[in-house]
Amino acid sequence: MITVQILKKFPDRTFGLGQDVSTNLVGIVKVPALFVPNSIIHQDLINGRLKRVTVDAGAPQKVYDTLYAALQSTEISNSNLITLPNKGRTPYASGLIRAIFDGQKGAVAIKNWPAQNYLAVAIGLGLVDLDYDKYLYYITDLGKQAVDLLDNKEIKKLQDFLLKRLYEYPYAAWLIRLVNKDKSKQYTKFNLGENFGFIDEPGFTSLPEDLYVDAMLNAKVDGDKSEETQIRSNYESTADKYMRWLAGVLVDYGLLDVVQKEFSRKENGKKYSISLQAYKVTLKGTKALNKVNGGSRFPRSVKRVRWEYLAPKVKNASKRKTSRALMLKYLSESSKGLSANKISQKINAVSPSIGSIPEQVLDDAIGLNRLGIEIEINGNHLTLKEKLTDFIIPVKENHTFQTTEADNLKRKLLPVLKHVDHKYLQAIDIAYKKNTSNAENTLLEVLSTDLFVKEMDYKGSHLGGSNKPDAFVYTSKAGWILDSKAYSDGFHVTAANTDAMGRYIQQYRDHKDKSTWWKKFPNNLPITYFAYISSFYNGNYQSQLKDFEDRNKMRGGLIEIPKLILLAEEYQDKKISQAQINQQLLDDKIDWKDYSTILLP
Repeated sequence: MITVQILKKFPDRTFGLGQDVSTNLVGIVKVPALFVPNSIIHQDLINGRLKRVTVDAGAPQKVYDTLYAALQSTEISNSNLITLPNKGRTPYASGLIRAIFDGQKGAVAIKNWPAQNYLAVAIGLGLVDLDYDKYLYYITDLGKQAVDLLDNKEIKKLQDFLLKRLYEYPYAAWLIRLVNKDKSKQYTKFNLGENFGFIDEPGFTSLPEDLYVDAMLNAKVDGDKSEETQIRSNYESTADKYMRWLAGVLVDYGLLDVVQKEFSRKENGKKYSISLQAYKVTLKGTKALNKVNGGSRFPRSVKRVRWEYLAPKVKNASKRKTSRALMLKYLSESSKGLSANKISQKINAVSPSIGSIPEQVLDDAIGLNRLGIEIEINGNHLTLKEKLTDFIIPVKENHTFQTTEADNLKRKLLPVLKHVDHKYLQAIDIAYKKNTSNAENTLLEVLSTDLFVKEMDYKGSHLGGSNKPDAFVYTSKAGWILDSKAYSDGFHVTAANTDAMGRYIQQYRDHKDKSTWWKKFPNNLPITYFAYISSFYNGNYQSQLKDFEDRNKMRGGLIEIPKLILLAEEYQDKKISQAQINQQLLDDKIDWKDYSTILLP
């Protein structure tokens, strides 16, 4: 039974997926072994290993004493499992999980990050659990079975036991389903990541494979090694790292094969090539679909779900997790399914400050399918196809969820987006985010460009990389130099912030600069503009924009991401032409309160 439990605080933890973790699941069993006093792993620590990786490696005696004492308990705190306060970067083991795994390059222990991921995966497989009231971790019955098999060196039985846990693991179920959709396809980390997670929020989504390949081949043609390095950094998302690990687990079990996917281009009579590691389903992987979905005499596996699985690390993650968990609770209690409207009402009855709307419920249903929790979507009606393990939905008594500006904007946009892909709503989250990664910045650039190219029929492409604008898009009537900016406090159109755009304008105009990005685009367009795309604009932005236009002798626009999405929706609905879009981009109606009254019905 999925239970709502009143707690003093929301659990601030991430469980389920892993990075920097062994793809051999047998190694994961060392984590629950910490909770079994007579296990081989436990005894090895007591009999000398703990001393070697702490005191002998330079740790204060207090670290050894604290961890030794923790080993005497069947319940262990997060600080003792992972690290003691302020000791995360030390070369010695400052936590028990760090203590049981050898580090790389001669280090006596692994670092904090992989230790956290080992715990996350152990919990994801159901071997360890968290007591929300005590905030202590403990071993489960499944964990005890796994440790017993490990101690008795029954490795084949242990591998089979863990394979069953893998079929219950939603993320593995999702991947097995995905690769079976097209058995001939080779799936790179980009293909996997673009099919994973919630469609309307950033977190796990990968960047498009074709853009990465195009950018890398361009860098090879230019002979620019530093550009290749930067592209790898900018395109490496959180999803990519998780996908490599998860696919690696399935490879170890023979459900996937590793192949090389080749890409090439001829330029001036010379061939340039790159290859990406990819995965292809095996016969065993095809048969595994019966274990996941049920069929060929096999019952459907019961999926292990947790509240923590239901949102990535984004602002207001607890609100999103709670809303989706409640949705699963109500669907699991209704064999015939429920309408999105009814689910939304039920969610708001538990916590009105969630502010659930039916459109968000439908998007969440798509996202849950992309996590491995199958929900049949029939118009407005949803039916859960899975049986789920019991889990707790933590709720804080009298808690009011805060609503961010990004949340407000998405809530206003969702009901009117009938044509435009809801994936573009991710751009709002990124644009309003305080600290963004290289991959998130690149994703914002790509989404902004795709709104023009894929949704409003402009030509052009994303550029990215150093000394280039983010994109150049154009019609037969006009071209646009685009620069996308993520600013949680709003973008200031100051000289410092517009310096790069001034260079791009000059490069395009002169066609003499070392940068050759402009070679890809027409140089005889009737007129060219520039545009900034961001969250919102601060300061005397209109007068600053006018000053920048005068100095560079080019008109430009300041566009909020929601406005760009609305323009795409209007174009898809055949209510606006490209010429009218160009005028809207140059319009001084920049704030939501100004343009929403014009563009919204």
